Amino acid sequence: MKNQSHQTPASTVISASSNTTTLHQLVNKLQLSLLSQTTAKKSFIINNVDKSVSVLADENALAYVIGSLISNAVYSTSNSCIRIETVCVADRLQIRIRNNSSLVYSSHIHIPGNFVEAAEKIGGDIGIETEGKRAITLVFSLAKKAA
Repeated sequence: MKNQSHQTPASTVISASSNTTTLHQLVNKLQLSLLSQTTAKKSFIINNVDKSVSVLADENALAYVIGSLISNAVYSTSNSCIRIETVCVADRLQIRIRNNSSLVYSSHIHIPGNFVEAAEKIGGDIGIETEGKRAITLVFSLAKKAA
């Protein structure tokens, strides 16, 4: 499945709750917290999240959802590049966790209900895109609102 999205505009803000969180900084923190697990799997994470994108939502809830999806990507493969980016599609901001692995253990990943429920509580949803056994992209999508 080819992604036909475009990069997020510099003024993108998501409105969901009360605190503004810079996504790039949040992903950096999550990336560091998973460093030992990532290196043990002989993988690496690239943070391509636009530095100007902020989200108006509970940082702990965002960290839980995004961190869980990144962790899922880390534990589902080895020897892989996990790329995290933001893209705008129609009226949605997508946080995309793409796993380009030399070995994807399964093209059928189960997203636990608690991840989905947490995403819904902050106005988002979670989806999965696959490219056979070549790549899996976990997508966390939120409604966007221009600043």
